[in-house]
Amino acid sequence: MEKETVSIGELKRKRSSVLHQMQIMGMDTSDWKRINELCLNRRIAGKLFHRLSGDELDSVLLKLRIIKRKRTNNQKVKNN
Repeated sequence: MEKETVSIGELKRKRSSVLHQMQIMGMDTSDWKRINELCLNRRIAGKLFHRLSGDELDSVLLKLRIIKRKRTNNQKVKNN
């Protein structure tokens, strides 16, 4: 039973990390429709946010960080 509690806590931490990354990117994380639209994109996850497993959340987090980095790099190139 304790293992389930740990895994639920880990899942909450990963969900929180993904939502935080979305906020950094400028998304309104109180708009669940918008969050689910992003997650339903095949390139991101292809699933609703609340259905994502721990590994899928890790993958989404990585993809969001890559998108953010590309946006930042493109802005730097435009400014130079």
